[in-house]
Amino acid sequence: MHEYIDAGLDAHWSTTLADVTGMPKPPFAPLVRTSGITIYLSGQTYPIIGSNNPVPAAEADLEEQTRACLENIDNLVRAGGGTRNDIVKVTIFNTRMDQQDVVNAVYTAFFNTHRPTRTHVEVSRLADPNLLIEIEAIAVVER
Repeated sequence: MHEYIDAGLDAHWSTTLADVTGMPKPPFAPLVRTSGITIYLSGQTYPIIGSNNPVPAAEADLEEQTRACLENIDNLVRAGGGTRNDIVKVTIFNTRMDQQDVVNAVYTAFFNTHRPTRTHVEVSRLADPNLLIEIEAIAVVER
């Protein structure tokens, strides 16, 4: 069972913060309580695993790289017996925090109404200097 708890979110997500971000509420939950089998996914990057002749990372923008990270996560969670709705925690390492709105748009489209907890931090670079983003996740699959 996954229980998504919005306790304190309204108090934390002030009107001022909503005005600055353009979002009335963030696309993540502050707390998830769950039971089941935990799957830890390593950080995923561009390109999509198994894609044939992908565009080089240097030519892929943040939106395309974010989409690839999330698609890889989706494929790995399914390989582990779950779905994207079993993801309870996401950590995003982003080299372009000034483009957080791009990441949030892809993230929101990917998760739809599902809102795992999330940490989103800016990093100076990733293993490949052409990578703009890396995303890791934790999923809990019911037995």
